Amino acid sequence: MRKIILSILISLVVTSFVSAQENSQTGKIYFLRSTGFQGSAVAFKTFIDGEFVCSLNNKKYSIHEVPAGKHECSVQFGGKKSKEKAEKFEVQVEPGKITYVQLVFETGLFINNIYCEEVTENTATQKISNMEEDTKCL
Repeated sequence: MRKIILSILISLVVTSFVSAQENSQTGKIYFLRSTGFQGSAVAFKTFIDGEFVCSLNNKKYSIHEVPAGKHECSVQFGGKKSKEKAEKFEVQVEPGKITYVQLVFETGLFINNIYCEEVTENTATQKISNMEEDTKCL
């Protein structure tokens, strides 16, 4: 009887250890959008590794859990399929860490452009204090 109880306890400990290891092999990508008045009426479509993850409005941010490692982020004005011409931005996501990606909107004389850039935690914290999390993303 003791051997059975001991083996059950050992399997529970091993299972929880493996589960904890799996969780620590992920990180998070925060997309931040605070583009000001210009372009504020249109939601930006965000992508991670070519997959649509969020339609993000102005003064909003979204959180996405991803496996640790390199990921390709992009943003575009419309569509739920990543466009070939969309500017790709590569980020390195560390296990258990947060990577902050800001969506930048530039207006020009003949063309408007949006793209991603990584920002520091300090910059992101300041921006997030004036934003609202978008939990319904799609």
